[in-house]
Amino acid sequence: MTDLEFYSIDEYRKVLINMDVYATQLSPGIFSCQQRQFELPKVIISDKFINTSVQFHARITEDCFYIVIPYKGATGLLVNGKGFLANQPLVFKQGQEILTRIPKHYPKYYVVIISSEELASYYGSENLSILKEVLDYQYFDRQGFSSNINTLNNLSHTIDSLLNNRHILNYQSVIDAQETIIHLLCDLLSLSSTNLTISSIRKPRQFEIVSRALNYMHKTNDFKMTIPELAKASFCCVRTLEYSFKQIIGMTPKQYIITRRLQQIHITLKEDKTKTIAELTKSYGIVNQGRFAQDYFKFFNEYPSDTKKQSQVVDYSGQ
Repeated sequence: MTDLEFYSIDEYRKVLINMDVYATQLSPGIFSCQQRQFELPKVIISDKFINTSVQFHARITEDCFYIVIPYKGATGLLVNGKGFLANQPLVFKQGQEILTRIPKHYPKYYVVIISSEELASYYGSENLSILKEVLDYQYFDRQGFSSNINTLNNLSHTIDSLLNNRHILNYQSVIDAQETIIHLLCDLLSLSSTNLTISSIRKPRQFEIVSRALNYMHKTNDFKMTIPELAKASFCCVRTLEYSFKQIIGMTPKQYIITRRLQQIHITLKEDKTKTIAELTKSYGIVNQGRFAQDYFKFFNEYPSDTKKQSQVVDYSGQ
């Protein structure tokens, strides 16, 4: 049972389990995330609230299902550049590559993680195999699960109640709540109530291009790359790269690189006590220090020198 608050997107990224994930803050402001998590014998449940817009580029690494339950009526969540209707669960399986954009001040959302083996014992192995196949197309074809609103609300209520009262519930009450959650999940993921169909649909070219570009950026960690270099690594022209980024992420490649660089400098300023601001910005290929300081202030509402001073205060207080 853990209640956690994060004030660094990198710290939050490191605690995400069952996945390889990169996270980029897209909207201005100091990042913060509140998370409550409860690990039960058969499932892990949590709720999360993030105050800024964030882009997650992730791949599920374990043989499990990672299920996101939006808060009632919440809209604006994008997966692989595609918006989803309110009251619709998002289901991810092992090996699935995901580009998820959470809008700024998105209401809290719930997450349920359950192993494939555990879910199969309730859902049925054959049904689970079919579900895994159709999930490949959930974010490129149909609008996914046409969920029973009552089932979704009951699931959200059960998770909320368990997180709120977990300190006072006895063991049997917790186990009963866990069984309720799993049975509601099975109802929610019923193949008879889904719009998903197995087809020969391929991932959109725009998604493939953005995926190659992001993987290249993460692998090389090169913050000085030019847009033509990135286009070449993504096997497309600059114009196609820009169109793909706008379609999938909602910003140009240049805007994304600048935003990612600002975020990385912010993290390094807080963690590296040895480098000066001038040395750090030079290592990231920044020439105009004044322009950089203004961009940094617009994004984080503080100057680089403020961030460095705060990190030193924390360091001294820790001593």
